[in-house]
Amino acid sequence: MARRGRKRRLELEAEYWRLLAAGVGSVEACRRVGIGRETGYRRREENGGPQPDCLPEISRSGRYLSLLERRRIASMRSRGLAIREMADLLGRTPSTVSRELRRNSRPHDYGRYDADLAHHRGRERAGRPRRSQLSTDPELKAEVQDKLILEWSPEQIAAQVAKGRSPGPRPAAAIESRYS
Repeated sequence: MARRGRKRRLELEAEYWRLLAAGVGSVEACRRVGIGRETGYRRREENGGPQPDCLPEISRSGRYLSLLERRRIASMRSRGLAIREMADLLGRTPSTVSRELRRNSRPHDYGRYDADLAHHRGRERAGRPRRSQLSTDPELKAEVQDKLILEWSPEQIAAQVAKGRSPGPRPAAAIESRYS
């Protein structure tokens, strides 16, 4: 059964639980967060009562699974739900749920999916963001800008930079980095 309505916004849910923990009433917390009273009651009911043991973290972006979503996947998996059902309830695509289970269910975990461990593994795989070559190399940036003024294509610029590159630590820039 597909979940109707908007996708849950975890940052609003986290704020709702923080307000309840601070002693604000449910109706007032819903008003401050900007959700309907029924939504607040439904969240408390889904959780089985008052505030959960730990608040959901604010995710980096909607692109990545949050710890709360991973815990929901673990719960649904233990109840025996199919991947498509899990995806519908989470508001994600079935491929996202399938990929998450495939990447984070290891043989030494006895086939179980551990949400906390999966979240840690996902964070480790994500690494840290890299700065673009054009922002770190002013010489390369000037060269690329000169070629763009001459209306060269990104492919021409990449070929020229790779051909004219002196042997040393400066790598050839990828076509995609031309506009970053």
